[in-house]
Amino acid sequence: MKRALTIVAALALAGCGVASEAADGYQFGVKEFERSRPNITVVTYASPTDLRAAAPASAKRSDRELMAWGIIRPDGCEIHIIDPAVSYQPEWIGHEVAHCAWGRWHP
Repeated sequence: MKRALTIVAALALAGCGVASEAADGYQFGVKEFERSRPNITVVTYASPTDLRAAAPASAKRSDRELMAWGIIRPDGCEIHIIDPAVSYQPEWIGHEVAHCAWGRWHP
């Protein structure tokens, strides 16, 4: 029993202070702001091609394929995603919602 508790404690402590990479390939950085009740508008697209064609140049990065994007405003934000009925991608929906709540938290 004592050995099992030691192993559990070691595993729990091993994760402390270590930033983990999420399914979207990003790590959470520093909050720009905090909104506990963000005002979110959702815009959906029928395909990744349509989503990418609508994206502003600032959302297009050469090192990653664009899967979602957003616009942060003082009064809320707008997230642009592929229609979940076409392709359900919760990691990208959640990523954009996180921007609405905490701002630009990754480079």
